Amino acid sequence: MNPSFAHFGTPSGGAIPPFSSPSLIEVEDVRVHLPLRSISPFRSKRFIKAVDGASFSIFPGEIVALVGESGSGKTTLGRSLLRLTGPSSGRVRFKGVDLTTLTPRETRSFRRHMQMVFQDPYSSLNPRMTVGEIVGEPLSIHHAHLTPRARLERVAELLSRVGISPTHAVRYPHSFSGGQRQRIAIARALSTEPEFIVADEPVSALDVSVQAQIINLLLDLKDKLSLTMLFISHDLRVVSHVADRVIVMYLGRIMEIAPSAMFWDGPAHPYTEALLAALPVEHPKFRRNRVVLKGEVPSAVSPPSGCVFRTRCPIASPECAAASPALRQVAPGHWTACIKQKSFDLKG
Repeated sequence: MNPSFAHFGTPSGGAIPPFSSPSLIEVEDVRVHLPLRSISPFRSKRFIKAVDGASFSIFPGEIVALVGESGSGKTTLGRSLLRLTGPSSGRVRFKGVDLTTLTPRETRSFRRHMQMVFQDPYSSLNPRMTVGEIVGEPLSIHHAHLTPRARLERVAELLSRVGISPTHAVRYPHSFSGGQRQRIAIARALSTEPEFIVADEPVSALDVSVQAQIINLLLDLKDKLSLTMLFISHDLRVVSHVADRVIVMYLGRIMEIAPSAMFWDGPAHPYTEALLAALPVEHPKFRRNRVVLKGEVPSAVSPPSGCVFRTRCPIASPECAAASPALRQVAPGHWTACIKQKSFDLKG
């Protein structure tokens, strides 16, 4: 087991899978509680528990998919890894360096190693800047030693790498299609030569045919540049093509961590089963066992006691309300936060 994780085992975050290889990203019991504006000074302060005790590792060269319904805390967790949204508590380590202890100046210089591709490529690109200026801006910040000529050559190289003609560097974002704008956003993320990228729903705003092109581009860049990636998505069909491992979130908490094959063939958590059952079948003659979840997603301001999924879980029992279940190993590399599952015997 990684020595830095020997003390894990909090009720909310649970234990961490023991891996022998060194991890690139280590997330330890991260919580992001966002304060709500109070209408009265006499009322106690309330918080949105966007992320409530997330713990996991990401290893060099792999793509980890973070999935769950809208509002589950996926984007907030991804942003917290890059300190775009500061964690309320917990630790995020990159190559052993605790990012939560860095000063703003240290964080700025460290960000060249970790970049983000946002969901909406139009709103994430400055409409008043040309494509060349957008892609070249990170170079002027993190590679200030480059001459203007070298910077232009680097911008042309990045645009070519993502499938955009370098001659289009003088154009503005509004003159490109959605897929082309996302390619420009990817080029900007690659400009600092990062080792880790958080891709937040990078294809959800695109047409299906364009989605496939962007996914293939990301996979190609991952192999050629040895990138490590956290791929945030609610589309499990996309996840099936890219992920080495899958993390399932619900209401700010991690429900399951599994290798991709185990996620599809043997889900261990009822919520994961419900997500998979909601996928459309490939042929009208096929039938899928539907798992209908009752009720609505509870509020993140006052989540249910114990297991946050118990109010909608088809197999919930009274003991599910007693305590928040920790992540337990049910198979090698497969972890779930459900008391109904038997733990894996490490000695067996």
